[in-house]
Amino acid sequence: MLPCNPGGHAAFQDTFVSQFLKFYPDPFVLPKSTWDYIVQFCYLDLSKTDSIMRECYSVFGPEPRLPSCMLRSYLLALKLKVTSITVWCRMLKETPLYAILSGFSFGDTPGVGTFYDFFSRVWQDDSNNLSPKDRFPKMKKTPKGKKKGDKTPCDSSSTASKLLPLLERWQLKPENPFFLIFRLYQQQFLDQSIHRGLVNPRHLALAGDGTPVRTAAQQRKKRICYCKDKGCSSCNCKRHYSQPDCNWGWDSHRECYCLYNGVKTLAFQAKPLGQPHTSKLKKKKYRDTKLEVKKWKTIESQHIVRMISNIT
Repeated sequence: MLPCNPGGHAAFQDTFVSQFLKFYPDPFVLPKSTWDYIVQFCYLDLSKTDSIMRECYSVFGPEPRLPSCMLRSYLLALKLKVTSITVWCRMLKETPLYAILSGFSFGDTPGVGTFYDFFSRVWQDDSNNLSPKDRFPKMKKTPKGKKKGDKTPCDSSSTASKLLPLLERWQLKPENPFFLIFRLYQQQFLDQSIHRGLVNPRHLALAGDGTPVRTAAQQRKKRICYCKDKGCSSCNCKRHYSQPDCNWGWDSHRECYCLYNGVKTLAFQAKPLGQPHTSKLKKKKYRDTKLEVKKWKTIESQHIVRMISNIT
């Protein structure tokens, strides 16, 4: 069945207040830190999620969980710094506050499979990775002028100057795995910030920076050829990588080799407030200058920001 939420955000607030007073007759015993995210998520209107994601569901089958409740619950987990879906599902079953603040009834909360089914609907692609898992191994080649443990010599300025005209001619398609995520963000967060005066599109600058995120201590791959059976132990045939979107390299901050992604974050720089715009995992084989150019063109293809006057 298709998700249906006729009451909208007002129905969620009424249900939350009634359930909250039922489980917490004396609400003043809760600490101030708890009240901070209670107020934040009680006023967080995600009702448009149900209409936006309506096309991701079928008219047949059982009634699904409301996409707005699933998204609110996941955002609440990130707010509480809970990254494990299994742990979060257990917390929903044990703590009434987390369940009713997500929009569920205590004792009737979604399981792990429900969350991953919701993630598969948000991710608009059949593959879980942006890069193919079967690819040729990277040939080890030490860049000129680089020693072990040193950063790669910076030549991004000349490369970025050539990359920007190329991307200007190459129109990026809006249909990509992040399309629905961008759409949810634009209509429920960015447009609301502009409407409330938190972001002024006429006086706006965009700043970005990147950081490595360690995912594993070693690169996981296996052979898919039969060259080893024929006596060739070091062939250049394709390997099957379990994490194809990561890169193996030297992390200058941790001073060790590891497998990592690069997180590129863009933020609005507008007086008096500066708000994060978007974050995205990218391969860390590019420097920040190249990533900023590629990320900006991706955002531009989504028609999210058309009135930004400066890029810093």
